[in-house]
Amino acid sequence: MEMPKEENMLIRYSCKDMGLKCSYIVKGENQEDVIQQALAHVLENHTLEFNRIQSPEEIEQMEKALALSTRIVAG
Repeated sequence: MEMPKEENMLIRYSCKDMGLKCSYIVKGENQEDVIQQALAHVLENHTLEFNRIQSPEEIEQMEKALALSTRIVAG
C-alpha cells in the first residue's frame, strides 16, 4: 500500500473506530487538533458509554485512547 504524500496527509478520527455506534468523523492536519475536536465530541455525546470522564486524569486517559484511534489518510 502506497503512503500518501506528506502534503496530502490528514489525521482522521472516527467514533466507529472506538467501537461506538456513531457516525462522527473528524479530519485535520495534525493529531492534536483532531484529538481536541474528538474529545469535545466524546465529552458532549458519549459520557454514558465511558461511564465517567470528568477528572483531569480521566480526560488524559481519553486523549490517549483517542490518539491511538486516529489514522493517517490521504487528503
